[in-house]
Amino acid sequence: MKQEYVNPFLAPAKLVWERELGLPLELSSVSAVAHKFTTEDITAVIGVSGELVGNILYGFPKSTARGIIDIMVGDDSDVGSELALSALGELANMITGNAATVLSSSGFSCMIAPPVLIQSSGTEISTLGRPQLLVVFGSEAGDLNIRVSLSEVK
Repeated sequence: MKQEYVNPFLAPAKLVWERELGLPLELSSVSAVAHKFTTEDITAVIGVSGELVGNILYGFPKSTARGIIDIMVGDDSDVGSELALSALGELANMITGNAATVLSSSGFSCMIAPPVLIQSSGTEISTLGRPQLLVVFGSEAGDLNIRVSLSEVK
């Protein structure tokens, strides 16, 4: 996968996280990973179509989800509640939307689908051979894991 597909997610992740949560977000690592992986406690999946196709997968360990929900929702909502899941999905949606704008300005017009949230850790997901890059960020609220799996339509 080309670095130019992943870089547009770096600044938006920091921008959205810091604006919405008021916490710094630091890049920990970027690595190529297998096209099959096991979901985290909550995984938000956002489809991308257009000149680039694929998925962006946001992994939230339960402790990170709890930290995000405490800040965004402001109460002790259950991590699996509609309100909590909506907050996590919206965070992923905002990051992906900002990245799609950057990609479009770089010549890769693309659209994003609404997020789908998977609430079961241990589910195996495959991007059907499409390579993935795992971008790991760290913050006081916990880790944010973003898997970028995009390819150009030929």
